[in-house]
Amino acid sequence: MKRFLLLLLVLSLISPTLMAQQSRLLSLSDYTYDYINRMQKRGKMLDLNPTQLPYSYGEVKASLAGLSENRLTAHEKVWVDLIKDRVNYSEAGVKKSMGVELNVATRLSDTKRQNVLNPLNNNVYVYPYPSLTGYMEKDNFVGQIHVRHDFYYDQEPDGLDAGRRLYNRSEDSYVGYNGEGVRFLLGRFQHQWGRYGEASSVISTNALAFDQLNIGLKGKYFSFNSVLGELDGLSNNGTFTGRSVGADAKDRYVAMHRINWEPSRYFGMSFFETVVYSGYNSGFSLKYANPLLVFGFVTDNKPKNDENNLMLGGMMWGHHQNFSFNGQLLLDDLEHTNNVGEPITFTFLSSFNYAMSNPAIDLNLEFEAVAYQTYNTDQAEGRYLYLGRGIATQNNDYMKLKLYPDIYLDQYAQGLKVSPYVSWYAQGEQVINQEFNRRNPDGSVIDVILSGQEEETIRGGVHVLYQPISEVWFELDSGYNSLSNKNHIAGLSESRWVTIARVGVRLALYGD
Repeated sequence: MKRFLLLLLVLSLISPTLMAQQSRLLSLSDYTYDYINRMQKRGKMLDLNPTQLPYSYGEVKASLAGLSENRLTAHEKVWVDLIKDRVNYSEAGVKKSMGVELNVATRLSDTKRQNVLNPLNNNVYVYPYPSLTGYMEKDNFVGQIHVRHDFYYDQEPDGLDAGRRLYNRSEDSYVGYNGEGVRFLLGRFQHQWGRYGEASSVISTNALAFDQLNIGLKGKYFSFNSVLGELDGLSNNGTFTGRSVGADAKDRYVAMHRINWEPSRYFGMSFFETVVYSGYNSGFSLKYANPLLVFGFVTDNKPKNDENNLMLGGMMWGHHQNFSFNGQLLLDDLEHTNNVGEPITFTFLSSFNYAMSNPAIDLNLEFEAVAYQTYNTDQAEGRYLYLGRGIATQNNDYMKLKLYPDIYLDQYAQGLKVSPYVSWYAQGEQVINQEFNRRNPDGSVIDVILSGQEEETIRGGVHVLYQPISEVWFELDSGYNSLSNKNHIAGLSESRWVTIARVGVRLALYGD
């Protein structure tokens, strides 16, 4: 460990500083990723892996520096200007090594659950979520503090209340080294191992940020990234309460890593593993902190000091002539306890995109399939949850299909995107946080996906994002849901409008 820290210090001294504000992470709640994603669908800024987020400000700036201004379309120039403005890009290298940002934002909706495909209640809800951020950088070392006030912490129907005092919680707070090709950060921030705005089979923005150690190393063709995080424990009565401090409570941790191979800027493959380990005396594990150990060969080998739930898989992404694709496959429960023929559990995700330049429209197709007991196990402490929310997806036992165009209208209003869409969503009877079911009540093998009487939702809607400048944003998702077999009761149906809107403004002060 001493040698590693010494190496980081040496790197920080010899690495050239292109521009200040290099090491800070661009928060995954920032709409700037939407513009980066648009560029990537057009074959640009693909030196940034589109399936491994977040990026640092320095990584985004380096990618911007590689763009040829005279090869950008009128729409792309608008998007690049919005990205540059957000990351304080300056070709002259103006230093802004510290700063303070205040976000004032709120959600307005007619559903208590902030999910348009699975609404709850039909009243007017207002959930403000202002936040305050302060950061400081020195060479490639960075420290950031972020406090978020969010009334939804208290009101969320699925997760546990994460903001006890004044509905506040520290998020996007970290300290460490984040230089060119090397990352060593300790703190609390979100990850997205998948395309921005899409689902992930490993880790996504569905769950709140948890405390973690994040290590990454990037070469020309190969790179790796690892996360060792602390989850909420399991109480002595076998439930998740968020306050598991008794002698009989079980501590829980998650370790995940991925190894990437990118032979070109237009294609990449990754192998990943993730394991939830737990026990009465579990803690920071040197075994799981090692990002280059293959978990499949160590989790059940001696010495085994913790219980564990191992999942593994791979992902692939590519781009060719404005056509992009992304695919992920996660396998869970490879070895069944009683070996009596239960179906294997899995997550399969894919997306296909075609980007047109004139007119500026993206055609998108997304598909998700999560098996009946993926992310669950016969031991409650192994469930792939953090404070009641799925670390990857919120639910299992479902299938989803979404078809939509993204229509860019910058020629009429800078920063305006309109996306009409149609979604089909089917949900089986299983959930992640429940007893592990191997058989149906009649003794037959349970369905691998969409078990029991599935609910089915068809939604037609429109998504609007308007950001005239990087400091102001408005987002709207409004549509009509047609639900069949409500609450898994055959023949019970419901139809309703569901709308969620977000509006916000950012005030900032930067300096040396």
